[in-house]
Amino acid sequence: MSTVKYSVVIPCYASASGLKELVCRIAKVMAQYEPFEVIFVNDQSPDSETWGVIERLAGEYGFVRGINLLYNVGQFRATLCGLENAHGEFVITMDDDFQHPPEELSKLIEAMKQNPTMDCIMGKYVNKLHSPWRNLGSRLMQGIIGSLYNKPAHLVTTSFRIMPVSFVKTLVLYRIASPQLGPLIVSITKRIMNVSVEHHARKNGLSGYSLSYAIRETFQSIINASVVPLRVFSLLGFATAGVAFLFGIYYLTRWSMGGTGVAGFTSLILTISFFGGMLLVGIGVLGEYVGRLIQEVTGMPRYEVQSIVGGADGKDH
Repeated sequence: MSTVKYSVVIPCYASASGLKELVCRIAKVMAQYEPFEVIFVNDQSPDSETWGVIERLAGEYGFVRGINLLYNVGQFRATLCGLENAHGEFVITMDDDFQHPPEELSKLIEAMKQNPTMDCIMGKYVNKLHSPWRNLGSRLMQGIIGSLYNKPAHLVTTSFRIMPVSFVKTLVLYRIASPQLGPLIVSITKRIMNVSVEHHARKNGLSGYSLSYAIRETFQSIINASVVPLRVFSLLGFATAGVAFLFGIYYLTRWSMGGTGVAGFTSLILTISFFGGMLLVGIGVLGEYVGRLIQEVTGMPRYEVQSIVGGADGKDH
């Protein structure tokens, strides 16, 4: 039997300046829910301070554990590492930038106590304080998850969530090369609900969610779940062939009736360039699927742990 009731998993990336305050605020809230643990997963931050702070916190607080990854793997994989190393009966995931206020942890915990049959309870932000483009990207992602993963329309997926360990064990069994936890959770279970929580502005540093990152993750979520992009290009190919056939009949008819033929070198070049570009895009999409198959077949590890500090024994590993 586990001696830990709640595990709080926090992936970290260049967040050294705020970790001390984060631990203190979590400890203040979780004091009423002991025993608990806080697991910091350092996703190979570009600065050396983040792991140094985690090591000091693990030495200062008995409930803190730190996991240092060998190389950068991204937030989703880093979170999975924390899930696989959690000891609690319930596992909570949150960010390291204070956008998930530690004071809201009690809302997740109490909601789980009141709804013990739920596999996952996610915080739904009352007022979302992201940039406009980030909010737009979130709405787009919610739409994709809803259509491709059959997410209920009323449900909002976020990374501020609590799950029983039985569900977490099922979740980490999925050996997807490029996991995305929100879509993965929705695809596994429908026993999910929201609870309203506050959302604060980012307190430290700059967000790692650039526009290119958001576009890439949105594209990954589509490829993970369906072959819709391939079907779109197939339909486009059929439509193009049909239009070309109709144009062929039209100009053949004009020629047979004594027409002068087709003039316009520019329009011809533009047409060839357009469909040549579409062909290259289609090949690129196909390449993404082939690359994903290679990743899945080769079985490359989703992460590698370099070192672990803290824990019940207080020893480094």
